[in-house]
Amino acid sequence: MERAHSSEELRAEMDKFARQSGFEHFAYVLTISAPSLRLQHHVINGFPLQWHERYIAREYFKIDPIVQYVQNSSLPAIWSDEKFHTGESREFWDEAEALGLRAGMSFAVHGQPGLTGLMSLSRDKPLNLPSAEMAALIGRAQMFASMLNDAVVRIDLPKLLPEQSIAMTPRERECLKWSADGKTAWEIGQILSITERTVVFHMNNVIQKLGASNKIQAIVRAVSLKLV
Repeated sequence: MERAHSSEELRAEMDKFARQSGFEHFAYVLTISAPSLRLQHHVINGFPLQWHERYIAREYFKIDPIVQYVQNSSLPAIWSDEKFHTGESREFWDEAEALGLRAGMSFAVHGQPGLTGLMSLSRDKPLNLPSAEMAALIGRAQMFASMLNDAVVRIDLPKLLPEQSIAMTPRERECLKWSADGKTAWEIGQILSITERTVVFHMNNVIQKLGASNKIQAIVRAVSLKLV
């Protein structure tokens, strides 16, 4: 994955890992969500196409208990857990199982602010593994998910966020960096040996270039875009 240059190569690696681990299906989703950024989902799909199309068309991400779980946890989600099979999600699971997604596990990767990766492995047979084998499988899959997430961010994120090419002057970047560190305009002026008014001028330019409505939004967006 460190040598990969395309999503196709990453998909091939996912397919190989899934099969070596005893799964027929796999999927990865990178969710990009941050203030003043349009919500995006980048998908590498190895689930049945019928399920993928149905999932998107019916907006199952709104009721998918795995998606809701990983928003607040980095722990692996084993699909067989009872906490994922309650309420309105029962019909969701029935449809998934009918298409061969009977058992599985999902792994969240929370990287830089505004980015969440989710890798899932699935198969038609139950996951009746001895505890030691299950622990080893979870460990390997979590490591693979982390490496996959890093590769996707390296390969695909620049194409998903063209804003990364935003042109800022060296002084604007300096002011943005110190603002992200919590410094006031006056303090930044003292550090850079410029006036407070000049700092404000540069920060206003940054806010405009990032399409933000205030300094806080500009900082959050800059962090999401790895500009600081």
